[in-house]
Amino acid sequence: GIDLSLLNCTTDALDFINTAATAASSTAARRRKRANTGNGIDVHSHFVFPWYKDLVPKTGGVDTPDWTLEDHLSLASSLSITKTILGSSTPQANIYFGNQALTAAMARLLNISAAAVSVVSLPFPVRFAHDPLLHPQIRALYPKKFDFFCVVPLPYVNAAISEAKYCLDTLGGVGITTMTNHEGLYLGNSALDGFWSYVNSRTDKPIIYVHPTTPYVKVNGKFVEANPTLYSSGLVEFYFETARCYMDLSYSGVLTKYTNIRWIAAHVGGAFPGILDRMIKSLGTSMESTLKSIYSTRIFWDSAGPVYPNQVRGLLAYSIPKSQLLLGTDFPYAPAGSYPGALAGLVNDADFTQTEISNILRNNSVALFGKKLNL
Repeated sequence: GIDLSLLNCTTDALDFINTAATAASSTAARRRKRANTGNGIDVHSHFVFPWYKDLVPKTGGVDTPDWTLEDHLSLASSLSITKTILGSSTPQANIYFGNQALTAAMARLLNISAAAVSVVSLPFPVRFAHDPLLHPQIRALYPKKFDFFCVVPLPYVNAAISEAKYCLDTLGGVGITTMTNHEGLYLGNSALDGFWSYVNSRTDKPIIYVHPTTPYVKVNGKFVEANPTLYSSGLVEFYFETARCYMDLSYSGVLTKYTNIRWIAAHVGGAFPGILDRMIKSLGTSMESTLKSIYSTRIFWDSAGPVYPNQVRGLLAYSIPKSQLLLGTDFPYAPAGSYPGALAGLVNDADFTQTEISNILRNNSVALFGKKLNL
C-alpha cells in the first residue's frame, strides 16, 4: 500500500481539505455550486494546494502562483466556463527524484486532494498507513464544477500502473496526466512501455494529458536542469519540451503501437508544428501518412496561453480538424489578467465559424470525454 505518513505535508493536505469543506458548506458556496456560469469546458487548468506550493515555491523558474478554490470558481465564471478538469502542473509527483516511495505517496496525496474537490462520491474515510488518527470524512466539494486528471508516479512503472488503476477506478479521475519527461525519461522511452501497455489495455480508452516540464539530464548520478538558456523554462522551454515529447512519441512507435490511447497536447502542441515536417518526412511516406492520421484523430490540442489567432495556424496548416481543438486556460500559471485576452483571441477569430468556436469551447470535450465527465 501507499504510506502517506512518509510525507511531512500529509497533515497539511488534510487540513486544507477540511477547511475547504467548511467553506464549501456556506450559503455563498452553495449558490456557486448551483450557478450556471456558462457552458465552457476547461481541460488545461491547475490546482495549487497551499501545502504543495510550500514544497514547490518555483515552477518553471518563476514563483509558483497562489490558488484558491474561490479564485478558480470566480475565474471560471468570468470566462463562462462551467466545468474545469483540474490537473497538476510540473513537477507533479516528481519532487523527490530517485525516491520511488515518496513519489508514489505524493501522487496518491495529490489525487486524493483533487478527488475531494471534484468527485461525486468517494470511498472515504481514508485510512493512512501507520497513522490511525487520520480518518477524515472527506466529501466532494464541487462535483459539478470540477473533474480531475490522475497523477501517476512515473518513471516507476509498476507504481504508476497501481496508482492509475486506483485513481481511475476508485477515485474517479477522468484521465491521466503525465509530464513530457519524468526524471529525464521522455514518454517514448522503452523503459515506460509497460505503463503504456497497461493504459492501452483498459477498455475505457484513457485520455493522457501531457504537461510540459523542465528538461533534465543525469550527470555523475545527479539530475541537472538542462535548460540551455538564461531564461526561465516556463517562458519558452516548455514549448520545446512539448515538441521533444511528441517527436519522441512519434519516433519511438508509442503512438502507432498503443492505438487505444488518446492524448491532449498542451498549448496547441507548443513548438511541435514548427518541426513536424522536418521530423516526419525522415520516416518515409507511409509512416508520415500514418502519423498525420494519428495527429488528426487521437491527439487533441488545447488552447492554454495566447495561442489564438496566430500560433494555432501552424497546427491547422497540417489539416488538423478543428474538432480536435479544446479549450484550456492554464489558470493560475498564466500572467494575471491574460485570461480574457487569450479567450478573446479564440472567440473573435474570423477564420472560425460560430459553430466551430462553440465546439472548441465545449462540444469537442464532451465528445472526447463522454460519460467520464460529471456534467
